[in-house]
Order: sequence, then C-alpha cells, then structure tokens
Amino acid sequence: MFSKVNLPDCNECKFRFDCIYSQLSPEARKDWNESRLSDNLSNKSIIYSEGTMPQGLYVVCMGRVKIYNTDSQGQQMIIWIRRPAEIFGHIALFSDKGFDCNAEAMGDIKLSFINKSNIERMIIKYPKIASIMLKKMSIENRIMQLKLKDTAYKSAKSRIAHTLIKHISFKSKNTPTPTIYGLKRTEIAELTGLALETVVRTLSDLEKKNIIKRSPNHIRITDYQTLLKISSH
Repeated sequence: MFSKVNLPDCNECKFRFDCIYSQLSPEARKDWNESRLSDNLSNKSIIYSEGTMPQGLYVVCMGRVKIYNTDSQGQQMIIWIRRPAEIFGHIALFSDKGFDCNAEAMGDIKLSFINKSNIERMIIKYPKIASIMLKKMSIENRIMQLKLKDTAYKSAKSRIAHTLIKHISFKSKNTPTPTIYGLKRTEIAELTGLALETVVRTLSDLEKKNIIKRSPNHIRITDYQTLLKISSH
C-alpha cells in the first residue's frame, strides 16, 4: 500500500542525478516530494496488470521492475526493465488508456508513486515537466525502433552481448569486471526475442572463450572490450 511511511529522501538518493527530480526547479522539487507516496514490494509482486486503468506515475527508487506482455499460451516478452531513477506507467497515463502490459517486481524493490491528479496539476503549474516527459517518451520511442532494427538485422550473439552490456550493475560499471546480477537466461530470451536454447548455447560459447564467467546469481564480464565488439556487429 502506497503511503507516506518510510518515504525515501530524494536529496539523499544516489540515483537522483539520473532522475526527473534533478531536472526540476527547487519549487517543483518541493511539490514533487510533498506529492509522493512510497511502498516496498517483494519479488514477483504485481504492480499493475494489462487492461487496468493507470492511477498515476511510478518511480523506481531501489531494485528493478519488469514490464512485459504475455501471449495466450502464457509466454512472456519483456519490453523494458526499469531501474533506479526511471519512471514507468507514464505512457498509459498520458494516453488515458488502460495498460497494454504488466509490471512486476524483480526482487525486493522500493517505489515512489504520484497520483494522476497531482501529476496533471504539476504539469500545469510547472510546464517544464511536460517537456521532460515528452523528451523521455521520444527517447524511448527511438530505443524501441532501434530494438526492432536489431531484431531484424543483428545476429543472435550480437543481441545477447548487447543485452548483457545494457544490464551491467550500476555499482560495477567502470570496474575491471563489470557484472550483471539477477538476470536469468529466460529473461535474456524474452528481452532479445530469441529461443531459450539459443541463449543457453551462446552464453556457453561466450564462457568457453573467457569473455564471461557465470555463477548462479550473476554473470561477470571478463573481457568487456571483446563483448562490446560482438554487440556492435
């Protein structure tokens, strides 16, 4: 249940410079904080389901959120994985239509939430928020177009390499051994649109070539430059 209890402090958040919060004026930041609610959710908790009407805007404060579709046979296709400082639920909110996807916690997470009436009020009061949202949706549209292009033209190995690089942990970026935590083989398959067998075979090949090193909970990149070259072909 979203409430004011244990509300995270945006000014103390290590991800604040990547968040919409950092782009707001001091007055808008104060309003943003006063309008926010928060909740802690456990692994696999459903945040919203396809067909339901959006009630507001979500921000990931800690952990990851999976945005996905499910076909008639129950197979999933991951559209986005939202990380700390990222907003979600905004597309359905601004389209004034029901969600066309599902959102689910990946591990234990902390979310902030601002309801629809407050978002609409703030956009009128602080027009810059509308500009920020428009830019964000334009960037996401471009990312989706590039993803479709990669699906059509890039090899399976390239798509998997790109996915691994994209999901490197924030803490391990710019270290000698960048690491991906909690990303399952099935989720890589859902993100890339590839068969699970192809993902398993490709990961095994990358490990044999000492490009990655796998363990039950993480994938460590041992040769980042080679993986980067593979991802670009």
